[in-house]
Amino acid sequence: MARLDRDRTPALFAVTTSVLSGVVLAVLTKGLQLGLSAGATLFWAALVSAVVAVAFRAAFAVKARKRPDTAFLMTSAFEQKYYVAALVQQVHRALDREDIDLVLKVPDRDYDAGAQAHHLRRIASKKQCYLGGIIVAGEVARLRDDLAAFCREARLPVVFSDLEPFPTESEYPDKTAFLGYDTGELGELAGQWLVAQLRGRDRPRVLIIASREHDSRQKRCEKVLRSGLPDVDVTTDDRCEFVRSRACNAVRAHLRHLEPGRRLDAIFCTNDEMALGAVDALAAAESAATRATVVIGVDGVLEARTLIDTGAGPLRATVVQDTHRLAVGAVDLLVKMHRGDAVPRRTILNAELYEAG
Repeated sequence: MARLDRDRTPALFAVTTSVLSGVVLAVLTKGLQLGLSAGATLFWAALVSAVVAVAFRAAFAVKARKRPDTAFLMTSAFEQKYYVAALVQQVHRALDREDIDLVLKVPDRDYDAGAQAHHLRRIASKKQCYLGGIIVAGEVARLRDDLAAFCREARLPVVFSDLEPFPTESEYPDKTAFLGYDTGELGELAGQWLVAQLRGRDRPRVLIIASREHDSRQKRCEKVLRSGLPDVDVTTDDRCEFVRSRACNAVRAHLRHLEPGRRLDAIFCTNDEMALGAVDALAAAESAATRATVVIGVDGVLEARTLIDTGAGPLRATVVQDTHRLAVGAVDLLVKMHRGDAVPRRTILNAELYEAG
């Protein structure tokens, strides 16, 4: 049996020494009452004490081997991403209600498959520390093989969110599930809102500010626009990477190149951070071309919803991804898989439009 250590295992040390003291005293007393020799009494006291000590050590060892109540959350981005920060907060709250601690893994570079693969390897090397986790993956085409290998090696329950990592349900590894929004549907809802706002205008002009990540948002929005407004003029800039300042610069550059007399009717930004950047650019422009420009974003972050509620600026709507629903649903799936319960492989949530008035 390993030596008791007062500092490393104080509870085991205190309980074991206390019980052993009582056992030794009881055996010595009983031995003397039975008239045993001092040597025999000491022998039996030592033997019984050893058995008790081994039993306590085994009991504590079993308890120590129990999997800790800790889950991981790996995100694809974090820097200046208020939506991700809100999701992390909601996941933390949902896990805390289940008495589960959270370990957060964020990439050193947003939307970088290599940075995410590094975290996957780190988590797999310490898989005994986790009961499972939630993965918000980026660059899934590049990361897919790493995700599959991680799931096979770690064999932990994993809930994926945001982007679906595998094309079909049959490709999902065991103990995995997806819960989230159809990212293309978010773009469709934005497109439908824009069609309703712009119908009746002569050759409406729409600027789409986007990222190469989640590109189905801009593609499906444009498809809806061209279907509902046959004479629409759509320009897409997909270099803004969900960053507010980049969106601001992109809108300002677009306005500088507008032909005299042309107007910009609407801007669709594929997340709210970029929508806020578009608002910044429009506020700085103050031209006739942007006097009636409307802006719609995606995510439903607090700052965007607050600005929409004022009704005073160009930001008029956002397509909401409810972080509370995402977090509660993901944690529920994780806990159920940890218990061994069957769960649906894919759960798609319905997005909602948040608009002024």
